[in-house]
Amino acid sequence: RATNRELESLDKLKDDFMSSVTHELRTPLTSIRAFAELMRDDPQMDAAQRQQFLGLVVEETERLSRLVNQVLDMAKIEAGQGQWRNDEIDLRELIAHAVQTTSQLFRERGATVGVQQPESVPTLRADRDRLLQVLINLLSNAAKFVPRGDGRVTVTLRSDARAATIEVRDNGPGVPAEQQQLIFDKFRQGGSATNRPQGTGLGLPISRKIVEHFGGRMWLTSHPGQGACFAFDLPWQHDEEETR
Repeated sequence: RATNRELESLDKLKDDFMSSVTHELRTPLTSIRAFAELMRDDPQMDAAQRQQFLGLVVEETERLSRLVNQVLDMAKIEAGQGQWRNDEIDLRELIAHAVQTTSQLFRERGATVGVQQPESVPTLRADRDRLLQVLINLLSNAAKFVPRGDGRVTVTLRSDARAATIEVRDNGPGVPAEQQQLIFDKFRQGGSATNRPQGTGLGLPISRKIVEHFGGRMWLTSHPGQGACFAFDLPWQHDEEETR
């Protein structure tokens, strides 16, 4: 009976996963088809409008690509088939790279990003590209939710003898209490149903999997109306056999 219950639970998870993927695929595909049909059916369409529609088609195509890549990435990680490297990482440099990479997102929102960190930290051994992916995910999420024109995000790096801790804190609306336990689930996104930014809902689950792979943990601290703080720690020492 226990085995049957476990199999039924796995079947339900699979069905929920497929339902979520199908839903996420349907929206950009519908947009692409609609814009393509409009351009096909109106050969005399104004050049500026045609260019606008083509731009939207490109954006939706890129959104599809991100979704497919993240679904594949999550599937590989969960199946234990992800590819991992062991690099010598300067966390200060990694944070600077992530902030620079996402700077345009914050400029578009009229938001600022500050960094608080010690003058030096030990070198961490992990996969640089994967940890950069985590930081970019957290910064990109913060950029979506900070108030336009008055957004503030602070990235804080702390270090002790056991681990390094990185926090990404914003002054957005925060995450409602009922969503905080679900925010790391696949295809779950924060924000109200009427004001939810576009996204796949896979960035946070993938980020948590990456952090856990290197022996760390990720968590959220948030009080509605007072912003959100996503944080993770990474131990200086972890089982390198598991990261190969």
